[in-house]
Amino acid sequence: MRLYQFGYARAARQNIAVPIEISAPVRQALASQTGVVALESAVITHGLPVEAALEAVRRQWDACVTEGTVPAVIAVYQGRLRVGVSLDECAVLANRPDAVKVSPWNLASSLIAPGFGGTTVAATIVAAAMARIRILSTGGIGGVHPGDGRDVSSDLTELGRKPVCVVCAGPKSTLDRAATLERLETLGVPVIGWRSDRLAGFLAESTDFPLPARVDSHAPLVSVLRAHWELGGQGVVVSQPLTGAAAIPAELVDVDDGGDERGPDRTPAELGRLRQRLGSRMVRANVALLEQNARLAAQLAARLATA
Repeated sequence: MRLYQFGYARAARQNIAVPIEISAPVRQALASQTGVVALESAVITHGLPVEAALEAVRRQWDACVTEGTVPAVIAVYQGRLRVGVSLDECAVLANRPDAVKVSPWNLASSLIAPGFGGTTVAATIVAAAMARIRILSTGGIGGVHPGDGRDVSSDLTELGRKPVCVVCAGPKSTLDRAATLERLETLGVPVIGWRSDRLAGFLAESTDFPLPARVDSHAPLVSVLRAHWELGGQGVVVSQPLTGAAAIPAELVDVDDGGDERGPDRTPAELGRLRQRLGSRMVRANVALLEQNARLAAQLAARLATA
């Protein structure tokens, strides 16, 4: 059975074909107003060891299906920006050493060579917006790195541009959280705490940073999302703390391990050093928060589709 149909979206004012491919299950879900959750794939290619990455994507997938939604893993695959990569194709991606980390700046070139890549939150937002998917789930978002404030993830840029809600466990632990919150405020991107007044701490439960908004149930959060978009707003961040035994104490996570990387290699290098220090504990926490965020994202997508 052929799962995909090759299709191209055309730019409004130019006769330019954009190679984006939406799977049949995702297209059918969108047409029938069934909830769809976009899942980023850089965690598969660059975020976790292969076995853990595949376990994480399976657990995210199952969480979405259990909540009555369709998971849409987004990736560059065989020279196409694919919205709705299968689990078997995720396994292929995880085992390709040439797969690149795809962000908006290299998205077009990655389609040409090598033709395979894991999409960051930023590139996943781009594809989700093109497919009209409003809810995206990830682990932690990128942000402002410590230092002079010039090294900033394009996750923030795309959140300021596209009407997509990103459910996450806050900014990654290696980032300057205060500067990241300030940049999101400047971009007009609300950060909403899910059952918490504090910014989520990624691998840890919470940080000391207060949030301007908190919601404790699904209906008011869906109402906030709809009002934000109707008022002309773009991206939204929903911050969900990692709870339970999987959470790592903040004092073990928030340690500067050094390193002088910049640009797209910086976050994988920083997280790699963190993984070397914390070992399997970090992997377990990462997989748990990915599953937890996918479940909340699916609950929101299901309600948003019928609201």
